[in-house]
Amino acid sequence: MEQHNLLTVNNLHTAFRIDGNYYDAVDGVSFDLRPNELLAIVGESGCGKSTVAMSVMGLHDMRFTRVSGEIRLNGKDLLSLSEHEMNKIRGKEIGFIFQDPLASLNPLQRVGKQIEEALLYHTDLNEKERNERVLQLLNDVGIQNPERTAQRFPHELSGGMRQRVLIATALSCNPSLIIADEPTTALDVTIQAQILDLIKDLQKEHKAGIILITHDLGVVAQVADRVAVMYAGQIVELASAQDLFTNPLHPYPRSLLKSIPQADKDDDTLHVIKGMVPSLKKLKHSGCRFADRIPWIAAEAHEKEPELHEVQPGHFVRCSCWKNFRFEDEE
Repeated sequence: MEQHNLLTVNNLHTAFRIDGNYYDAVDGVSFDLRPNELLAIVGESGCGKSTVAMSVMGLHDMRFTRVSGEIRLNGKDLLSLSEHEMNKIRGKEIGFIFQDPLASLNPLQRVGKQIEEALLYHTDLNEKERNERVLQLLNDVGIQNPERTAQRFPHELSGGMRQRVLIATALSCNPSLIIADEPTTALDVTIQAQILDLIKDLQKEHKAGIILITHDLGVVAQVADRVAVMYAGQIVELASAQDLFTNPLHPYPRSLLKSIPQADKDDDTLHVIKGMVPSLKKLKHSGCRFADRIPWIAAEAHEKEPELHEVQPGHFVRCSCWKNFRFEDEE
């Protein structure tokens, strides 16, 4: 195992219980993350992106969930830890930026007190030091009047400010790993750009490793160092952001990129990917999981048990179908 990896996820399986049976929402996912690196995990809704993030955080309800494999943070095996031990890591070593700031913040508590909670739990700062740290954090995330904002309730803030408060909370104890789950989904385009710039600036400043969960390839192009594309619970392509955007290989990321509107092209018809992500119960566990959505590609082009292959240094692709892939309208 590489010592310089901040996070190593190896053969992660996360299964949910439905009607008495367990179904893998994450099926054999492996990746690593280095300090000061931003890894984007991309895919349609239902591909397993957020399930990976919640597995790393240990936030699944284990009465209905089975998690196996290996998750190591700074060499420490997180899956072997008790809930009490994980509580010491969440907030201190791992910061989490949730998708919906309004749902994630306590509506009855002033935002300054909510940021202070992690400092109370994880540090021995006194009250004056905690207050100073809260104001410093609000200032760091670009809030211009931190004293006033700290005294406000979440509903008194705009969506962009609430998201900044969540980022300040995630950064409060200088974690080495930050997980951002769709942090710009509910924001307008201008605020999205500001939040992404902020995340990149904080990455440089804190040298933290960041996992960005998103379905938005435009977001990925702006900020990511590497990209893992997930489909139906598996990583189907893993490459540097530059390689993925200039030379996507697997049919799924190629289809996703083709479905993005291009301002420099006259053709105003959008590419549509046939079908949809299969539900957990209908997911087939042999053969290429994307095969049903590209039915014009011959069955023999797919592997019976598709694996991730390193086709170029640092560029991994699942299944051999990429070698024979073409879009349906291509001769």
